[in-house]
Amino acid sequence: MRLVVPLALLLVLASVSSFSHAQTMQDDPAFTLYREAGQAMMAKDYQRATQLAKEAIALYPDHLLAWDLLGQAAMGRSAWAEAVEAFTNVIKRYPGSFSGHRDLGLALAHLGRMDQARTEFQAALALRPDNDDMRMRLAFMLFNQDQRDLAMPMLEDLAKANSQEPEVYLLLGRAYYDRGDLTASEKAFTKATALRDDGKIWFNLGIVRMRLHDFSGAQVAFKRAAQDPELRPQANRELDRIRETLRLGTR
Repeated sequence: MRLVVPLALLLVLASVSSFSHAQTMQDDPAFTLYREAGQAMMAKDYQRATQLAKEAIALYPDHLLAWDLLGQAAMGRSAWAEAVEAFTNVIKRYPGSFSGHRDLGLALAHLGRMDQARTEFQAALALRPDNDDMRMRLAFMLFNQDQRDLAMPMLEDLAKANSQEPEVYLLLGRAYYDRGDLTASEKAFTKATALRDDGKIWFNLGIVRMRLHDFSGAQVAFKRAAQDPELRPQANRELDRIRETLRLGTR
């Protein structure tokens, strides 16, 4: 005995099936506009990305990803105040967003609002304590705000973790030199030269080695510094001083 399915039921089933595959949430205008904004960002058309993200937000004010993209597009245009507004909306909707706090901090820093930027960097670091990039940004900011007591432990932790950022060792070298720890300063500047062949770093290393009475090491450093045309006269004067010191010492 054959099972007979009424024609009306077949039509209903067909229409339900076709309807379920016709459109999803991702096809809604707010999400379509967001995807188009993302494509504009990939093409570095920040103005168009901004406009499309705003249109997406107008349709869906809590569109977290569109707010984030709006902030990224603003940063691409160096529109820092707009970026602050966008990323503020990100963390308002998602307080646990590491990137939201980080990028808000960056935008605030560009506006010179350093205390607020530091707060955001600290919030980001609290969410990801092992993030070396975030720790480095915060350490640099604290160091440049003359809060070395807070910055130094972070910089030293980065150095212990074998950071490949020469700025870490440059700041350590400066700080150790200022506090009179010449051996630690020499070690930090030496590491910095290994990561970046820069005349100014070599010159600083030469100064530290001279104070340590490591004249042969200082000569090596000043000769490398003299390869920089801007530093050559000054480096050569230091080399002359070393030669005179060694000449007098052999009498």
